[in-house]
Amino acid sequence: MNWDDMRFFLAIARKNSLSGAARRLNVSQPTVSRRLASMEKQFGVRLFDRTMAGFELSAAGADILETARHVEDELNSIDRKIFGRDWRLSGKLRVTCTEVMANLYLAPHLAGFLKEHPDIDLSIVCTFQHLSLSRREADVAIRVTNTPPDTLTGRRVVKAAMAVYDARSQARIDEKNDGLSAREWIGWQDDAYNRKFITNPYPGAVIRHRVDDLQTMQAMVRAGMGVAILPVYMADPDPSIRRIVDEPISKIAPDIWVLTHPDARRMARVRIFADFITKAIIADRDLFEGHRPCGF
Repeated sequence: MNWDDMRFFLAIARKNSLSGAARRLNVSQPTVSRRLASMEKQFGVRLFDRTMAGFELSAAGADILETARHVEDELNSIDRKIFGRDWRLSGKLRVTCTEVMANLYLAPHLAGFLKEHPDIDLSIVCTFQHLSLSRREADVAIRVTNTPPDTLTGRRVVKAAMAVYDARSQARIDEKNDGLSAREWIGWQDDAYNRKFITNPYPGAVIRHRVDDLQTMQAMVRAGMGVAILPVYMADPDPSIRRIVDEPISKIAPDIWVLTHPDARRMARVRIFADFITKAIIADRDLFEGHRPCGF
């Protein structure tokens, strides 16, 4: 079995579907289906059971999964070590972050970086998913998390503080008199998020609306559809909304990390970019931690 077959096998195992594997590998779904059929014919066994939940590893597939992962890790290690010897300040640089971070904060800093290093070809991958730096799905990750992977190197840059916001057009409410609990809330689709940030601190809060995108949530607050918890770095600069409670939520808020793989960091353009964006975020610590005057 060649390594290219292993790539298809691992993609199906990770995504539990042919379509998900096809997107991951940037090929068509029929191509994935044909490769799987060829592998199963070669081994003479079914590698996946087709279930209502998707493609689940069969007993035979489970037997080869760990070996396939080990081979992948070894090949990626060789690739990273060779890649890490590249000291040029030119070539491709792949950065992953959330769409909110890219749109509302990073864009001007990225432009400034490329002005200093015009020979670098930048690729930005906006996703909440944690792309694998070990497999070089990205070179630098700017992640909002309290639990970065142990396999990566980097630093916690700032705390991504949050606060409660409503539209400026709405009448002021008295938070001390439980006015917040009486208001309609805009929450996240994830109930764990809602419990952590809304219903635990405000037990009487009624979550009327739910979204899965922070910028949509901000637009709904702006339109007067309810109050919501938003990161202060995206909400404080918006003149059409305001904090209801002046003090930002910091203790349970996530951190912002700038991360690279140790092997890739030896490459000049990765190291230079990681250092550049770390310094930029630190310089705006007051914005991220909710202490920049904004007239609320």
